[in-house]
Amino acid sequence: MKSKILLSLVLATLFLSGCKDQTNNEDHDISNVKIEVLINEIIERIRQDYVTEPDAKKLTEGALNGLFSSLDPYSNYLNKTQYKALTGITKGNFGGIGLEIVNTNGILKVIAPIDDTPAQKAGIKPGDIITHINGLEALKLSPSDILKNIQGAPGTEVTLMVQRDNLDPFEIKIIRSLIQVNPVKFHFEGNIGYLRISHFNENTEQKVKDAIKQIKQDLHNKIYGLILDLRNNPGGTLEQAVAISNLFLDSGQIVDIRSRNPSYNQTYKAKGENLIKGVPMVILINGGSASASEVVAGALRDHKRAVVMGTKSFGKGSVQILFSIPGHGGIKLTVAHFFTPKGFAIQDKGIEPDILVEPKVDEAEKSSKDHQLERAFDLVRGISLLQSRN
Repeated sequence: MKSKILLSLVLATLFLSGCKDQTNNEDHDISNVKIEVLINEIIERIRQDYVTEPDAKKLTEGALNGLFSSLDPYSNYLNKTQYKALTGITKGNFGGIGLEIVNTNGILKVIAPIDDTPAQKAGIKPGDIITHINGLEALKLSPSDILKNIQGAPGTEVTLMVQRDNLDPFEIKIIRSLIQVNPVKFHFEGNIGYLRISHFNENTEQKVKDAIKQIKQDLHNKIYGLILDLRNNPGGTLEQAVAISNLFLDSGQIVDIRSRNPSYNQTYKAKGENLIKGVPMVILINGGSASASEVVAGALRDHKRAVVMGTKSFGKGSVQILFSIPGHGGIKLTVAHFFTPKGFAIQDKGIEPDILVEPKVDEAEKSSKDHQLERAFDLVRGISLLQSRN
């Protein structure tokens, strides 16, 4: 009996070796094979001959995720749940922890936590690396599994293992919630307005208009300066970025979109709505400012409409379009790249500030001082003073 088993194993080994040799001897270039034909053949072979009957849903999602793994980290397949969650973000309501991340070969890097969300309140910071989710190694999870483990019903808990700078990895527990994003906050100090945009969703433009109207009213139209805070703003819709830029420009190009597909090429220009014409502006950015934030900062900087202060932005200068697949969710696909009015590429480069100001931690007053914001107010006061003397 033992000899028969051994013989079977030997024959199996020879059979497998023979297959390998046969494959190596075939002189086929996979790049010349039609991808649709190849994928269909492989899927059919798996369905017929895999040791157990494969789960059709998992097989389909696995194949789709595999297709996107060779593209950039911003392109991916979304099942019905994920597609619904993503479209909810652009509308300003969604469930989860309020975290924008980028997945590059399994390495999960935080772009930024959204203001007033569980992730921000738990202390997650831009640049953090998430190594484990609920005890599972992120490197071994598919994009859909990563989202599935981070998302969940409001009131439930997710545990993240975080690597930050040169610190030892540490654990953060976050309670999920239904998140309603209020993208705009504002106040003023003296006659200088402060406008904070935390996200670009479909409500942002109107809320910015309302905020400026209120600031003008409260200051009796005597605005000496405005600070636009885009720090830790991970982006949102391009349309809103263009609309916000237009609120502060008289004319000129806002952003140039370039693609290998001419149908996506487009140049957006200002329509001259400038709501606070002549008022000095400072824009605050940092490593958590991405995408739509970088479009606004780049446009206002290139037109010399605002001084950009802080640290270099994230460098996500690409355009993604959501394509719906009825009954199956959808796909998010990178179709073009952003360029500033002066032709600077944003992707992987980011926006360099005119004035570099690193965040400064005051050990005695960690929770009350914002060094970058203080510098921004000082600069606006100085510009306003010089203008008043001319």
